[in-house]
This record gives sequence, structure tokens and C-alpha cells, in this order.
Amino acid sequence: MTGLEKILSQIQQESDDRCREIRENADKEAEKIINEAKERADAFLAQRKASADKRAELIVSSARSSAELTRNREVLKEKLDIIDDILRRSLEVIKALPKKEYFEILKELIYKNARQGEGELRLSKEDTAKLPSNFIDSVNNSLKGSKVKLGKSADIDSGFILVYGDIDVNCSFDAIAAEKKDELRDTLNNLLFN
Repeated sequence: MTGLEKILSQIQQESDDRCREIRENADKEAEKIINEAKERADAFLAQRKASADKRAELIVSSARSSAELTRNREVLKEKLDIIDDILRRSLEVIKALPKKEYFEILKELIYKNARQGEGELRLSKEDTAKLPSNFIDSVNNSLKGSKVKLGKSADIDSGFILVYGDIDVNCSFDAIAAEKKDELRDTLNNLLFN
């Protein structure tokens, strides 16, 4: 081998060594970049999974809350329906009482709602037709400072309306029940469901 061939062989060897070194460094650098990218991707995926888990947890929690609210609303509606049915039946029982007991209840209501002066007692057509003959006299004998006279029939189902000039005191059983409905609902709710 000549001197020139040796020099060329040495240059070739150095060139091959340098290329191998560059390739090894490039492979190491590529592996480092790939590992960093993989770490970033893993961190990103973990963050996205945590975020998705949190969103899923919120959705499930919201769905549970919504279902609980709907259930509570349905239970409350059912309780109110039961209470309203009891109130309706109570009014039916009062209306179906024997004549004497029924008119005793009316008397008590008149005593509680009578005002000073003379008032007009307006009963339903049905109650006016079955009014005991001494009812008005009996009521007036027990009233102090006031008096009632029988007026024309009122367009109500049961109970009465007391009229004092421009003032009407509605004592129909439906009006009393409507006025006391919330109070009666609370009372019945405590008795039935607590």
C-alpha cells in the first residue's frame, strides 16, 4: 500500500468513525426527544383523563341530584294529593252530617264571624230549604251586639255568607278550606308523615 493509499484509507477510517459518532449522537438525541415527547404525551393524557374523570363525576353527581330532586318533588306532590283528598273528604263528611249537627256547626261559625250591627245571613239554596224553623231566633238569642236576618240564597255549595252593607264575610266551607288550606296541609303533613 502506498503512502497515498494509506492517507486515503486513514481519511476513510476517520470519516467512517466520525459518521458513526454523528449517527450515535443523533440516535441518542432522537431517543431523548422521543422520551421527552412520550413523557409530555403521558402527562397530557393523564391530565386529560383526570379532567374527563372529574367531568364524568360532575355529570353523575348532577344526575343523582336531579334524580333526587325529581323523586322528592314526586313524593311531595303525592303527599299534597293525599292531604287534599283528606280535606275534600272532610268537607264531604261535614256536608253529610245529620241536619241538627250540621246546623250546630253553622251556628258556631256565625258566632265566630258575626260583626256589630245587623247582618244578612245568606245560605246555599239546599241549606235554606232545610233550615230549622227556630234557627235564626236561636242564633240571635246568643249574639251580643249583633243580629242576623235570613237573606236570599247564595250561590255556594255549603256554609254561608254574612253580609254587612258592602262587606261580605264568606264562610262557605269551600272558602274556609281554601283560606286554611296551607295551615291544614301543614297540620296533616305533621300528623301523617312525620
